[in-house]
Amino acid sequence: MTVFWIVAALFLLGALLLMLPALLVPRSDSLGAGSASLAVYRDQLREARADLAAGWLSPERFAQVRSEVERRALEDIDAGVAARPVGPSRRTALALALLLPLASVLTYLQLGDPQALAPALAVTNRHSVTPEQIQRMVAALAERLKGTPDDAEGWLNLARSYTALGRYRDAATAFRRASELLPGNAHVLADLADVLAMTQNKRLAGEPARLVQQALDIDPRHVKALSLAGSVAFEARDYPAARSHWQRLVAVLPADSPMLRSVQGSIAEANRLEAGGQAATAEGPRPAPASVRVAATTTDAAAAAAATGSAVSGEVVVSPELSARIAPGDTVFVFARAAQGPRMPLAILRHPADGKPMTFTLDDAMAMTPELKLSNFPLVVVGARISRSGNATPQPGDLVGQGDPVRPGTLGLRIVIDRVQP
Repeated sequence: MTVFWIVAALFLLGALLLMLPALLVPRSDSLGAGSASLAVYRDQLREARADLAAGWLSPERFAQVRSEVERRALEDIDAGVAARPVGPSRRTALALALLLPLASVLTYLQLGDPQALAPALAVTNRHSVTPEQIQRMVAALAERLKGTPDDAEGWLNLARSYTALGRYRDAATAFRRASELLPGNAHVLADLADVLAMTQNKRLAGEPARLVQQALDIDPRHVKALSLAGSVAFEARDYPAARSHWQRLVAVLPADSPMLRSVQGSIAEANRLEAGGQAATAEGPRPAPASVRVAATTTDAAAAAAATGSAVSGEVVVSPELSARIAPGDTVFVFARAAQGPRMPLAILRHPADGKPMTFTLDDAMAMTPELKLSNFPLVVVGARISRSGNATPQPGDLVGQGDPVRPGTLGLRIVIDRVQP
């Protein structure tokens, strides 16, 4: 805000420097009445001579005209209407110097928004945000919603924040409330199904499967619902149904979608398992391929967001040297943060790690606060981290990778996890 007022003051100073000298410096009235009258008399004599030469005036009439013009000119000179100096207007200059800045400031305070720059400045000044502070911000949002229980957008933000923090039961509660406030919303139903599956060891059977079907009944082309529907069938070893859902998903995905290759790989895996037989085994339900579980987090709204500069998407891969260090139960976090500014993530995804390439889309819908959105920053850095503890806070021994700064809206990023957290 200080920078804004300095710039405004410089503009006002420039305006005063243009206007005040004209009022303070003495000048001559070069356009005085006498000077103007003499010019008119000369023109009249010139016209009379022209009429005389053309034969339109007789010599006697010309003499009368000249005598009349000379008489009037002498009267003006005698009256002292010649050019005279004009003194400086100090009072006008002083009034202008005081009133112009005062009127400008009062007008801005009345019609403008003095706090318009506050969010951006607050973000810029928040150079370090700890996980504890993030937890407090989420708790503050939950507390605020107690007083505004009908704020559907607030419940969605709270649910996404809980999901990013791995608090899936709390996220499910928040998504349920949002679903009550937004009945018939396929996005909310699919998100609720996803977090409920996380609370039951990543299994979609039961209520998650019913919610997925409700989302498809509302929108048969819904990207996330189609992904999850394929996963439901895959868990039940109904590979033809899984393939059918994923083929419908391929049909609605853009040709340049980073999600496309993962879905095609899952279709190939379903074909392979179908060809190998579908007899039941003691292993129980088979979990959906990790690539599809990750793909399911990408909604059609998120894919569209990349085109509008409010999302980034791409693929995370693990270097061959580190792939052997991934253990069952490890968690992969994919996050975006401002290249310059706060360390708090602008968007984050959390999923099981299996060492296979995974696609991701991070967008404004994943922001924990309205001020900390991808689209609010010119450059962002996308990184990935595999954690054995499942903790959002970096720990020694985590496997990490990071890309170069990119603009929001960038597609096809490739993040390589190739280092160990010291």
